[in-house]
Parts: sequence; C-alpha cells; structure tokens
Amino acid sequence: MPERMIHANGIEICCEDFGSPANPALLLVMGAGGQAILWPEEFCAELASAGFHVIRYDNRDVGRSSCFDFARQPYTLSDMARDAVGVLDAFGIARAHVVGASMGGMIGQTLALEHAPRVRTLTSVMSSPFGARVSALMGSPGGGELAPHPRLLAAFAQQLAKPPRTPDERIDGAVALWRALSGRGEPFDEAAIRAREARILARARNIDASQNHGLAIAASPDRLEALRSLRVPTLVFHGDDDPILPLAHGRLTAEAIPGSRFVIVEGMGHDIAPKALARLTQEVLAHARAH
Repeated sequence: MPERMIHANGIEICCEDFGSPANPALLLVMGAGGQAILWPEEFCAELASAGFHVIRYDNRDVGRSSCFDFARQPYTLSDMARDAVGVLDAFGIARAHVVGASMGGMIGQTLALEHAPRVRTLTSVMSSPFGARVSALMGSPGGGELAPHPRLLAAFAQQLAKPPRTPDERIDGAVALWRALSGRGEPFDEAAIRAREARILARARNIDASQNHGLAIAASPDRLEALRSLRVPTLVFHGDDDPILPLAHGRLTAEAIPGSRFVIVEGMGHDIAPKALARLTQEVLAHARAH
C-alpha cells in the first residue's frame, strides 16, 4: 500500500500498511535513527500473506515524520509509545501484535507497560530493558557483559572524529557503521546496505534529527523492575554477536518478563540479515498465532 501521513499525538507520522485491515494487526516499530523501511518489504509482505494486517511507520525525527528541536521540545520513550498508540488509533485498531527492534523494542516494552490493553503480544528484538543506563554504557567500556563491543566504540569514535560533509560521505559513514554492527553469522552485503542508505537519505525530512533518539533513550527510565509485572505474552529475540546491545540485554529482558520465550540466534549482530530475518519471520508468526 502507498505511504500515508497521519496526525497523532500532535505530530505527523508516515505509515505504510500491508494486507487486509480485516486481519489481526501487527505493528512494526524500528530502532534509533532507523526509518520504517529498515523493516524489509518482503518481511512485511510475508507476514501479511500469513494473515496479518502489517503496519510499519517512521518514528518521530526520522524519515517523513515530524522532526523536533530536542532542546526546545524534549521527549521520552513514553512519548514515542503514545505515537504508536496514535498509529493504532488512526487505523482503527484496538489491539495489535507489536514487534520492536532495538529502540523499537524499548518502545514496545513501554507500550506494553503503559498501554497494556492495546498490546496483544510483544516481540522484543535485539533490545534492552534499560533506558538511561544504555546511554551511560555507550561511553563506558568497563560495563562488563552489558557494554558495547570495542569494534563498535571504534566505529563511533571514527565518525565523531570526521563528521560527514556530503551525501556520499554520509552514506559511506552509515555503511561503515552497519558493517561494525553486523554479526559473524552472515556475509555483509555492502551493495544492498549502500542502496538502502541512499534511499534513507533521500526520504529524510532532516537526517540529523535522528540523533534525538539517543537523547530520548537517555531521558527515559530503566524498565527492568517494571517488566517483572508485565503480563503481555512476550518473545525476546536476540543475537549472540550483538556489538551494541550484547546478549546480556536480551537475557535480562527475558528473565524479567514472566513467561517470556527467549530465542538466541547464533552469529546475529545488531542487524537483521537475511537468514536471521527468515528465523524472525517464523518466530513472530508462531508467537502471534499462539495468542
């Protein structure tokens, strides 16, 4: 379906849906700095063909959705969870299966905690039960099993040392970062990532606004204790080679949420490469169909 702009929670949000609105809804929430198109079309289409009404959307500050001056209009993950509620409202959806990746998993957890009647099931992908602590760990290599991998910290340092000045340099920098985020389990497809990054740059209202997502995470409380009271059926899906949110983040999430199911994908990094995507498709469908 073509993209559509909705007005929700006081902002514009760019959405796209797949499949029949008569089917159970499945909401896809992407991570920090990531546009909706990071959920591949083939993934959305396969979920739709399996009998779900699939919706992906650009979070605030990425893609074609509204952008903010964070210093003047700060926000938190709770605000972003209310954006998700607004998307559901715009489509006339009372309850949805929610799948969130990275920061999207944090938004999904927040949505399930603060708006539980709207969430049928939760799938938290390569995410964390922490908010402000995640930001603190980014600058703390001594954070033990929760700390980012040195290869990722080196990639961040290189980008800070030489900020991009041209569109080509932005794309080069994004490709280098995705290479650092990728896992050992699958080859890195530079051509595909480069083409995707060019598309991301072309459809962004303000490409720099995406940096606000890190500020929103830092402004949000940790959820570890609150998740112990969650009663939403939950799947936790995480790779064992994630360099930014190592496996311990997924394990703590799964341990905190009563009755959750923990799926560990060997060799998966902080991306969803083709083989991992196929596994995620199977697991999401099984989880949603069970509830």
